[in-house]
Amino acid sequence: MHEEIAESMLDEILTHPGAAAVLADWRNRFKARDFDEQYVAQIGQTQHDPAYWPLEQVAAFLKVHTGLMAGLYARVEISVNAMPGPDADRVGNAAKLRGTHPLFCPELDMEQNGADCDGWLSWKTDISMNRSSSLGLITDCGTSPVNMGLLVEPGGVPLEVGTSKPSRTYMHLHMEGGVARWPYHSDRIGLLINVEHMQARARRPARKAA
Repeated sequence: MHEEIAESMLDEILTHPGAAAVLADWRNRFKARDFDEQYVAQIGQTQHDPAYWPLEQVAAFLKVHTGLMAGLYARVEISVNAMPGPDADRVGNAAKLRGTHPLFCPELDMEQNGADCDGWLSWKTDISMNRSSSLGLITDCGTSPVNMGLLVEPGGVPLEVGTSKPSRTYMHLHMEGGVARWPYHSDRIGLLINVEHMQARARRPARKAA
């Protein structure tokens, strides 16, 4: 399903010259290795280097990246103090996840038989995240986004460990309202939240007790 969504994204991007140019720029950056590997891996990571991603996955990455830059999504990095092992070593990865920052509770699915995610990451207190104001600060190194704080109420999102395509990240953002990515070669989890989804949930009236 998420791969079909990515193909639709690509079709849409290619109909707009400006967006198509940005897509081509990111593909060239991937080929030149001119990117933050940690940041890109938190959006998506496959068995292949981003330079060899199919165009629809570059399009999905671009959708998530531009959403972060526009403030549609918020992001924060969570320390784990360990890098994930092979996907099959679920016992080992579950043990490593016990080192996650104490504000968060990661639960790894020990079987994951065809499930849509590897587990769940929840938090029981308000957490502070970074959200772009969509304004740019011009510096000697170019234009950098101006971030502002965002307080997120207790909740939870799907947890994806190791490889996971950018299109799956996008799907989680729009179906479950967020995703927690613990990529290979990283000792941090990247938590991404769909701000509009979060605000819509906050506006829902509380259920009355029976």
